[in-house]
Amino acid sequence: AKWLARLPTTRMPAGQQADVIVALRIAGARRATLRPRLARMARRSPGYARTPGAAAKIVVASAAAGVDPRRLGGVDYLARMRRGGVAPGRFGSTAFDHGLAMIALRAAGRPVPRGAVTALRASRSGPGWSFDLDPGDPPDLDSTALSVIALRAAGVRATNPVVRSATTWIARKRAGGGWTSASGTAANANSTALATRALLATGRRPTSSLAFLRSLQERSGAVRHTRSRGGNRALATIDAVAPLAGVSLASGIGPPT
Repeated sequence: AKWLARLPTTRMPAGQQADVIVALRIAGARRATLRPRLARMARRSPGYARTPGAAAKIVVASAAAGVDPRRLGGVDYLARMRRGGVAPGRFGSTAFDHGLAMIALRAAGRPVPRGAVTALRASRSGPGWSFDLDPGDPPDLDSTALSVIALRAAGVRATNPVVRSATTWIARKRAGGGWTSASGTAANANSTALATRALLATGRRPTSSLAFLRSLQERSGAVRHTRSRGGNRALATIDAVAPLAGVSLASGIGPPT
């Protein structure tokens, strides 16, 4: 988190600024210290938050800083997040639009509509979910992990058969200590962090995947993308903070229940 806090934000996209704010809050930063960052983010947010998933990131960052997302810079990001559904109950067109919106509602202290849970359950691809939430497509790791977190954010029990089936599938996909989003590639920080959060959201303590994430951390505090490639250290570090802190975001910006 200290490494992230030192990154310059001048050219940082609004979505990445939002993710940094959330990571810093998870790591213990006080809300008041995050508000100058939020103000800088808000200047770029209107042009960024054009999809439900992008608006959801702004909502979570606002909640992290203790600011009403309906009145951030004169824009109602909850209203933006609720626009763009392609089917009843759906937020946007992808697993990331839908899942992030459900998680954002929990972070903002708002109820997740029952229709959002019904729509997500109806779009399953076998044991998991695909990126475009098409039941005819094969499931992928990242979309499935995010969907598990979203269901838990909506109050679906960890013992629910849909959640249990998905988490069992996620656990079986682990390789080399972590997870990868594509077959034949090395385990990476981003997919491992998301899968670990899904397991944390269901009450598990995935010690081996947490150890894998720690093995990717450099002396500076930054986290590498894989053991052999540094990659985008900013994105890898942002993603790693929550699981390393034991936070899934299924219970809001705090420890899982």
